[in-house]
Amino acid sequence: MRCLQPIPMIGLLAATLAAQAPAPSLKWHGSLWASAVAQDRETRDGSLVFRPLEAGQSQFSLDGLMLGVDAAFAQGWSAKATVLAGNTGRTIQATTGDTGTIAAVEAMLVWTGERDTLRIGRMITFIGMEYLDGAQNLTASRGLLFTFSDPFGQVGVNWHHAVSPAWSGDVWVFNGEDRQKDNNHGKTVGLGLTWNPGGRADAYLSLHAYRGPEQDGLGAASGTGAEGRPRERVCLMGQGVWGRFTLQGEMSLGREAFAAGSLLGARDAQWARWRGFGLILKQELGRGISLVARAERLSDDHGVRLSLDPTLRASLGLDAGGVAYAGRAGADLVARSLSLGVEKKHGPAFARVEARQDRLNRDLTDAQGATFREGLSATVSVGAAF
Repeated sequence: MRCLQPIPMIGLLAATLAAQAPAPSLKWHGSLWASAVAQDRETRDGSLVFRPLEAGQSQFSLDGLMLGVDAAFAQGWSAKATVLAGNTGRTIQATTGDTGTIAAVEAMLVWTGERDTLRIGRMITFIGMEYLDGAQNLTASRGLLFTFSDPFGQVGVNWHHAVSPAWSGDVWVFNGEDRQKDNNHGKTVGLGLTWNPGGRADAYLSLHAYRGPEQDGLGAASGTGAEGRPRERVCLMGQGVWGRFTLQGEMSLGREAFAAGSLLGARDAQWARWRGFGLILKQELGRGISLVARAERLSDDHGVRLSLDPTLRASLGLDAGGVAYAGRAGADLVARSLSLGVEKKHGPAFARVEARQDRLNRDLTDAQGATFREGLSATVSVGAAF
């Protein structure tokens, strides 16, 4: 299957639509958020153990600056573009094989009908209980599932159809998770089913499934063959609101195939599996103050997900002997996380304070050579949406 060529196609359609609607209406939106973190574990490389996406120990970091624009054209067409700068933008760029600190997390054409919506281009992932936009989240820190399990985005096509005010479905065809272009000869496909009780936008239960080929690198660095390796995932997520209480939840299952020699200690091809679930509970106390609690658990049979953390990767010996392994056979890692925080909102601005405990069922080594299995951290996060 040939690669989609979204840039020329989007440019052609945009030019046609611009000719039909020379003065589109524009709507700007954005957000920014920053945080400071202190942890009781010092690591050899200075990263935060269990939290590798964040800037580091005892640092105040601009996590994200997001700026977007929506342009409405004629006949139901519109365009949407959003850029993300800061530490999160740099992380996304590294994930997609690019450099820099500014990522175009959304760049798509959208057609909206009475019951249908068609999106073409780059879009933020539809799965997970946390948002890429930190200003929309309930918690001060990023959870285990957001960090190690869920993708950030995709490039391709999405068709959304509303069967009724309560039921809707989705179909996706895209270049792979966190890929701007294919590095194999296939496409990832997905299906989704969503239930909004009573047609409420703030209450939903959504089941999504994806399957497609993935590779580790681009071009000559791709080591798993032209077709890539199969990756499959199923994600069930939802949200409910009852008065002053908001409950968010996620259950995630996934597996991907690795060729012989890709996993340390495995002589033949292996399926690497992971399973995770999490809950976030928010209680509004009044005067813009809320309590927020989160609990998560992530099981990673071969450590292919949790090895994103450099400290965990070193404990598995995945870089020993000059070979960079994707995981270790029989690692049987289980990570758990608990956090409790307070949020104060003043209009579109917020301030969050959070205490968090992370634990792993395997010994890790800190900068002084001492072993540990858990870490305590404190996070202060501030930001606003505009």
